[in-house]
Amino acid sequence: MKWTILCATAALTATSLAGAAPAKRPVTEQSPDVLRPEQLRKAAAARIAPLALTLSPTLTAAAAPTDAEVGDADSFGKNVTYLGLGQTMPVVLADDCTGSDPTVERCIVQAAAPLLTPFDESGLGVMTLPAKATKDLICFNLTPFIDVSWANFTGAPQNARFNASAVITIDNQVLDDPALIDPNTGAPFNGSITLALSTWRNVHTIGVGEIETQGSSQSRGCIAGIVSKRQLVETYGLTDAIAKDFFKKPMTLHFGSRGTVSMSQFTQYFYGIRLYGD
Repeated sequence: MKWTILCATAALTATSLAGAAPAKRPVTEQSPDVLRPEQLRKAAAARIAPLALTLSPTLTAAAAPTDAEVGDADSFGKNVTYLGLGQTMPVVLADDCTGSDPTVERCIVQAAAPLLTPFDESGLGVMTLPAKATKDLICFNLTPFIDVSWANFTGAPQNARFNASAVITIDNQVLDDPALIDPNTGAPFNGSITLALSTWRNVHTIGVGEIETQGSSQSRGCIAGIVSKRQLVETYGLTDAIAKDFFKKPMTLHFGSRGTVSMSQFTQYFYGIRLYGD
């Protein structure tokens, strides 16, 4: 099966119908890269807290910046260390996977229109980092390559959909300890943490007999990161000592993807990712 990369940036379309229900608020991505509301409130409170002034006849060295001042004090002033580059095997959704080569693509037979076809594929790429590769942070640049061809031959207008996320699992022996419980799940970490980075979402109405093709290669840069010492403490409940030890151990990162599509004749999704730390 042939596959091509379409690198044109897609224009997201929206259709509103008279009398339609109000649009729902989009769900905020739940990953360590996006700060949670309680983190933002805590930082805001720290910024506006009154400061006690102490007068001294002697000059003292300037204090190190805090999280409230710079957002991530652990990485402040550090040099960037590049950690590697990866690219996932493409996930292809088609009506027929005959002839697909599993060594170069992961092909999934789509459900008949207008049903949704979900996909959740792991093992699309891997990267292994040595011990002490980075001190406090793993950050990223991620570019998804998306090609979707929609068509409506159902005899009635339909909602065409596509959404996909990059799914990243980090193995680290620090998380093997069964006494360490992930507060987000209530279960032991069992040696790894998993997060999803959203990449592209499109929902629009497609009329009877219409055929549409869209592509996207919009890059996403790091905000709070895939994982950081601060996140391990605040989001995953580890002690400061265990969080420091986490970055002293080797790590293996497994890359996958998850999403849904409907009204598609052919869909292809993969991404490239470059990691860096401090």
